[in-house]
Amino acid sequence: MNRKDRRRQEKQLKKSVGLGNPVQLIKDALALYQAGQLGPALTKCRNALAIDPHHPDALNLSGNIHMDQGHTNESVVCFKRVASHLPENPQAHYNLGTALAANGELEEAIISQNRALALQPDYPEALYNLANAFRQTGEQEAARSNYRRALDLAPGYPGAATNLASVLLELGRPEEALNASEEALRFFPGDRDALAFLAIAASETGDPDRASQILSMDDLVRPRDFSAPQGFSGLEEFNKALTAHVLAHPTLTHEPHNMATRDGLQTENLAIEPKGPIQHLEDMIVEAFDEYLQTIGKVTGHPYVPLIPELRKIDIWGTVLGRQGHQAAHMHRNAWVSGVYYAQLPDVMHGGNEDRTGWIEFGRPPDHFPCSVDHEVRMFEPKEGRMFMFPSYQYHRTIPFESAEQRISIAFDLLA
Repeated sequence: MNRKDRRRQEKQLKKSVGLGNPVQLIKDALALYQAGQLGPALTKCRNALAIDPHHPDALNLSGNIHMDQGHTNESVVCFKRVASHLPENPQAHYNLGTALAANGELEEAIISQNRALALQPDYPEALYNLANAFRQTGEQEAARSNYRRALDLAPGYPGAATNLASVLLELGRPEEALNASEEALRFFPGDRDALAFLAIAASETGDPDRASQILSMDDLVRPRDFSAPQGFSGLEEFNKALTAHVLAHPTLTHEPHNMATRDGLQTENLAIEPKGPIQHLEDMIVEAFDEYLQTIGKVTGHPYVPLIPELRKIDIWGTVLGRQGHQAAHMHRNAWVSGVYYAQLPDVMHGGNEDRTGWIEFGRPPDHFPCSVDHEVRMFEPKEGRMFMFPSYQYHRTIPFESAEQRISIAFDLLA
């Protein structure tokens, strides 16, 4: 086929699918993507690829859109096509490695990130993602080495110092974890991971007073007891409405992946319509949060408090626990202030519960950190209608309980 015929064929193809210049289509797709319109953006990319099936920008953007949509397998397909056409491009292998890791193909992800680094050794993003992949395969020393290399190339690289601190705690090297946590806080004051790991490392290195000062559990964990909101005859009716809403929610799932719930069920975000009685709970959270900020600001003078930004978003989810159900020790790294409201408690938790089963406990590190000392903890008693608020960096857990009755709580995060 000569050049004239090829141009005529391309013109006919563009006309048949209603397209024009693929460069313009990709620009339009990028604008839609940046505006959060993922579906229309993907359509533009597909139109561009109908004209030029190997256009790397269209494939890259398609891969990113699929990733944002949670379609990791489709993302891998897109990035594989880019890497095959641009084998000497380090970013192509980096993108592919990132998608492979998200798709659970960790060994292949490690290969791709190493290819990116072979082409560009000073690539902190590739080192960081390589470390993440090694961490998921249980190769903690390799993860530590690559986090450190990423930080040496790009001091303050987001997440690298805190992930390094976490790995070092898992490796039983708390003094180095202390340094890594401090390194993270120099660049990101108020980083929740860094504060949590710093408190653990301080105790492990023989400085429990510093850990106690960071956690300040007696001051920063605050209870608030509520009466029924307007429109309900009493607190019992309101709590029954909340309980029914949680138990009937279509997202209620047994031990959802990557969550702290054990032997129990958990919903996804309840702050999405139809909210039902959750709307009243949101109003209660806002009221309690304003009071919480005033209280902790006056009482503690804790350095974390002035760093809390204006919080405009609330994520809410329900947890249903039965016999031996509990929340494993965890914290909420993406939020600034977190909390929990108790809607229903089993009879074993009503008065005279000397074993404190079913209570909420703060300060205990998670099991994957091998600790050599006892850490300071605080236990607080839940009651129906009671809400606790606390800084999101505080590790907390539920003490397991024995009962055939359900313990139903509604947790929340306040986010910037």
